[in-house]
Amino acid sequence: MTPIFIAIGLSTLVLFRRDLFTICQFIGLLINELTNIVLKRFLKHPRPTQLSAQTRSYGMPSDHSQFMGFFCACFICFLFIRLDKKSFSHGFRYILCGGCILSTLLTCYSRIYLFYHTVQQVFVGLALGIIFGLAWFLIVQVFLTPMFPQMCNSFIGRILMLQDFTLIPNVLVFEYNNSRNWPRHGTHCNSH
Repeated sequence: MTPIFIAIGLSTLVLFRRDLFTICQFIGLLINELTNIVLKRFLKHPRPTQLSAQTRSYGMPSDHSQFMGFFCACFICFLFIRLDKKSFSHGFRYILCGGCILSTLLTCYSRIYLFYHTVQQVFVGLALGIIFGLAWFLIVQVFLTPMFPQMCNSFIGRILMLQDFTLIPNVLVFEYNNSRNWPRHGTHCNSH
């Protein structure tokens, strides 16, 4: 269930925040999922014998494990590379990191425990997810982030109201201060 909650959370962030980094991470998750589908059809590795009679889908690599590996790798990189050092204390970052790793490991274990996948299928899925997640984070951080200002200022970027929070040290404080300073006496968003 964790991948479903993460996908819903990310899609909600994309719809309401329109932050390019979040959009890129969501696109990365979709590419990761498509890669998993292609690999399963190419490898045609059966699921464990307890489940193979009940389902026609293939088991290698584990989709849940690959998803969580990708998300965990990107999330940890975000916490320690992209997020401004003043936003959260190191202790809080480590707590978030530990929670993400624990959630990933529990998801992987559940796939084996429930006989949806073999240990090998889960391990391969997790390893692929981590590798894809690290590679995708690097692509976004090094190659795409420098183009975020142009994307936001493009015709399509303005129509979609895309945003780039890269240079804002703490988005929570920024949004809080802006909403508190917004004039409250009859000014509406559409009046500009």
